[in-house]
Amino acid sequence: MRILYVDDDPALARLATRVLARSDFEVVHAASIAIGLQLFEAEAFEAVVLDHYFENQTGLTFLEAIAELGRQTPVLYVTGSSDADVAIRALKGGAADYVVKTATDDFFPLLVSALHQALENARLRSEKEEADRQLVAAKERAELLLAEMNHRIANSLSLVSAMIRMQMQLASSEETKTALNETQNRITAIAGVHRSLYTSENVGEVQLHVYLGPLLAELESTNAAANGISLKPNLCGISTSADKAVALGVILIELVTNAMKYAYPAGAGDVRIELRSNDEGTAVLSVEDDGIGYSRATGPKGTGLGTRLINAMATTLGAEIVYGREGKSSGTHIAVRWRQ
Repeated sequence: MRILYVDDDPALARLATRVLARSDFEVVHAASIAIGLQLFEAEAFEAVVLDHYFENQTGLTFLEAIAELGRQTPVLYVTGSSDADVAIRALKGGAADYVVKTATDDFFPLLVSALHQALENARLRSEKEEADRQLVAAKERAELLLAEMNHRIANSLSLVSAMIRMQMQLASSEETKTALNETQNRITAIAGVHRSLYTSENVGEVQLHVYLGPLLAELESTNAAANGISLKPNLCGISTSADKAVALGVILIELVTNAMKYAYPAGAGDVRIELRSNDEGTAVLSVEDDGIGYSRATGPKGTGLGTRLINAMATTLGAEIVYGREGKSSGTHIAVRWRQ
């Protein structure tokens, strides 16, 4: 292992060369800081042994200069001073360790031991950096594969949705067309989650306002225009998992579809959708209209599948469904409250 030994004492440098050679170190001597910097920049060394005192300067100058190079070569700082401030400044300057130079026989054994320790630490640090690099690369590959998977799933669901749309055009029964249309809306809700994950910077989370906004726009354009129903969304920024997003998307589709079908039998009207976060750590998704109202006593209209889906998705979320709102005597207000 090649060691750069920066010291202006030639006798001590010759002795260090012989002693360190017995421990399998090849020593390259630099008699000044300037020469040491030239060698350090031009050649490769496993470690540097740096003396403190030089004529008109100290080894701290060397530390400052190599810090700008950004290399990870460990530096052992050698000082004959017992002043702790020197050692502290050296360590803050980037030295891996320091050894106190003494006239006794302990100096070189301590130096050899410190060199081995510094090289081992450098090896461990290098291995950790490589492991971190591989971990980041593996994470990026996994995220890329996950994004591609979400993209493919979204495309496949869009294909299924298109097939259902074609089947709707061929269906002769209005009841069949309605059932197929509602099925298509549910598939759209699930496809939207995967599309949102595909375009998101964080493939593990769904931004609800980014996901639900286009979902409502598509629902309005394909279902509400003929009936004169206008959707009025007010969605705050909340992130959640893909599973929760799917459940919320299905719930929203069912609530909005019911409002469009039953709230305004005589004409047009607004359906207001709100997503908000409360201070107590809960979130609320609500759908409200000013139509004829909804009575839980009479039970659901139609097949009741939508109501069963809403209840099932609410159970998945661990959510509470609240019917009605204080101070509202007309229309319908249904809210889903869950803990974030």
